[in-house]
Amino acid sequence: MKTLKKSLAVLLAFIMAFSCSVLPASAEFSTADSDSCDCGICPSIIIPGLFQSKVRYLDENGNEMLNSEGQPYAAPFFMEATSDVVKLALSDALLPLGSLLITQEDKENRCAEAIAGVLGEALLGNIAMDEKGNPIKNIRADRYTTSLANLTAEERNYALNQIPLHAFSETAGLDHLFFFSYLSTGNIMEIANELFELIQIAKKETGHAKVNLAPISQGGSICNALVQLYLDKGLDISDDINRICYVIPAADGSNVIGDIYHYGLLDDPDALYGYMFPSLLGDSQEYLAYLINIILRIFPEADFDNILDTAVQILVEDYLERSTCLWALIPSAHYPECREMYLMDEDDTYIRAQTDWYYDAQVNSRKNILDMIDKGIECFDIVNYNVPLYSICDSWDDVNADGIIHMDSESFGATSINVNTPLPEDYKQANTYCTDPSHNHIDKDRIVDASTGILCETTFYFKDQNHEQTASNDVIMRLAVRILTDDSFKGVYSDPGFPQFNFARKSRTVISHYNLWKDYDTSSLSAADAAEFIAARDVLGAAIDSTCMPTEEFNAAAERFEAAVDKIIDSGKDEAELDQEKEEAEKEAQTNFLLKILSAILGFFSNLLLKLFGNKGFSDILK
Repeated sequence: MKTLKKSLAVLLAFIMAFSCSVLPASAEFSTADSDSCDCGICPSIIIPGLFQSKVRYLDENGNEMLNSEGQPYAAPFFMEATSDVVKLALSDALLPLGSLLITQEDKENRCAEAIAGVLGEALLGNIAMDEKGNPIKNIRADRYTTSLANLTAEERNYALNQIPLHAFSETAGLDHLFFFSYLSTGNIMEIANELFELIQIAKKETGHAKVNLAPISQGGSICNALVQLYLDKGLDISDDINRICYVIPAADGSNVIGDIYHYGLLDDPDALYGYMFPSLLGDSQEYLAYLINIILRIFPEADFDNILDTAVQILVEDYLERSTCLWALIPSAHYPECREMYLMDEDDTYIRAQTDWYYDAQVNSRKNILDMIDKGIECFDIVNYNVPLYSICDSWDDVNADGIIHMDSESFGATSINVNTPLPEDYKQANTYCTDPSHNHIDKDRIVDASTGILCETTFYFKDQNHEQTASNDVIMRLAVRILTDDSFKGVYSDPGFPQFNFARKSRTVISHYNLWKDYDTSSLSAADAAEFIAARDVLGAAIDSTCMPTEEFNAAAERFEAAVDKIIDSGKDEAELDQEKEEAEKEAQTNFLLKILSAILGFFSNLLLKLFGNKGFSDILK
């Protein structure tokens, strides 16, 4: 089920996946510091990313809705029970699909529309929005109007599991940390007002005059909206904000979302029948990816392309068109044409006013940030790069990215050509926003010129770091905490332990494993095993303490420690257990070997069909 939900989340994130202009009224809060705090550390508000807020589907009495199998609907899509989805597919799509497969012709587009309709209703039916951009059904995000210190253990654990800033409590205390929870598919103008209210609450509760913000991923678009809200209210945001620490922000959306809204799914034959599914499913399921490539050919060439295009069109027009939060993830360069495609009907007036409002905030976001800096607000940014976009959109191999967000959006304008592509040999640092000619803002591999980003002196880059695994990089989390709690930390030259260009690592599980075993009593081990365990522990401990260790070195230290621990575990097992594990390992090795053979065979035929026939279906080939 966890894998299914993750797959559906990725699917939404990339397939969507991916007349009133007056802002909603907000509650008024006193900003008087009746009990001022002199700790010297401003409270921080975390603005999480897509689907990182706790969201519930409630009945009219405020109780969680149950599906036909008596189970709570599972966020973020609140899908019906599997049996109900199957019934829907059988009733609405079976006959049109069967007709297409038999006749090899989709008459009157019935199959494409039926499949798209089932996808839309199954994935998005329960989270659809009304004409004002609010959920039709009673879908609500839990709102936390107090610090993490005052939340229930369940609420606090949920927030810290999404954004693992546990180290914040050691420096500032959880009474200075707030988690802004919101509906990721909701109304961005109302969400901006809710964030404004939380800022006033945090100031009053902690006794501080200002707060820090940490917008993460989709939180970058929420922050754009917040800045625009202050301008609309005629308020000076510097009266409320001390620092902003952007973390992999979708500040100018994601090319994945923009491409799909604009052009639909990637339909290049080399992609669809070649590398798309292998890149999405990975090495462990390579055989399945090639099998999908072959099975797709039961559809005629033109009709399968039409099914993809129709699915995107129906999902947007019928389900996603009124989600202004999702519109905010469309890059500004794509918005005008997408607006013309989807938002020009009379009943789109209210939604169009909201998306136009956000578009202005998005286009002006870099100017607004520079204006905030002039007013004394310190702005920092943490960027992942050198990971290609998922290969389901047109620009997947045209930009540098972190798998989901292109680097220009995250970095507010840094220069890069593509993944693993050095800048030209004669390229010189542009220094667009760097005023010190002695500074070097180009990484050692010459992939990025950070000097063209508006925050070039305060932006930190993590090479090869995947967007979805950012929370597993403890260095990124430690850097964020440092920025949020240490006003003496000013930028990329403040601490050599946090250089401008750094490395990816997946350390969350490694650190948990290390903490579990680091104090193990080695007295029962042989001298050799004890010496190896201690040496491996010390090497990994040093790796964890390091904040700028190359990925390969960190992984090697983790693997060495894991091997030492495994040897200790094996020493405590009896012969029967070891024999059973050996047998299971041999079976797994045999299975993996067979899957590799199967992948090779299916890959050969898939690539042969692609080479000989492009994207033709089997019936097209026979013709």
